[in-house]
Amino acid sequence: MLGTAQPNLVEAVSLMEANIEEPIDLDELATYVGLSRRQLERLFQKYLQCSPSRYYMKLRLFRARQLLKQTSMSIIEIALACGFVSTPHFSKCYREHIGIPPREERRGIRSQALSETLPQLVTTALPGLNGKKERVASAVAVRALSEARFEPTYGSVSLGWSSPP
Repeated sequence: MLGTAQPNLVEAVSLMEANIEEPIDLDELATYVGLSRRQLERLFQKYLQCSPSRYYMKLRLFRARQLLKQTSMSIIEIALACGFVSTPHFSKCYREHIGIPPREERRGIRSQALSETLPQLVTTALPGLNGKKERVASAVAVRALSEARFEPTYGSVSLGWSSPP
C-alpha cells in the first residue's frame, strides 16, 4: 500500500480514496485523523514527499485516467466523478499532471485498440472475405469489439452473427 506504518497517514489516504467524488477539505481531513492541518502536511511531506492537496489531486487524476481508459463515461461525467467542479478545470489539471488532455487520452486508446483488433479479426475470424455479406459482418464485428474492449464485461461480448451461409 503506502509502505509506511504511520496510522494517521494510512487513515488520511484511505479517507481520500473513499471520497474522490466529493473531496474532503484538508482541515476536515486533519480533524478526522486527529491532527492539525500543519501536522498532516508535515506527515505527507515526510513520507510521501508532497503536500496532502497534491496527493489528493494525483489520486483524483489517477481515478480519472482509469475511467477514461476503462469506461465509456463522458469527460464531463468523469470530471464530476473525480470531484472536479468544471470540465475546463479538470482538463487543465489532467493536461498539467498527465501530459496530454483527457480527450487525447481517450482518442489514443480507441485508435490503438482498433489498430490492434482489426488485422487480427480479419485474418483469423473471417479468412475468406469473398462476399459483401462477410465484409459487412467484419465491419460490425470490429466496431463491436472496439467498443466492448473498454467495458468491464469484454470477455462476454456477442458479435451477433454466426458462420456465413
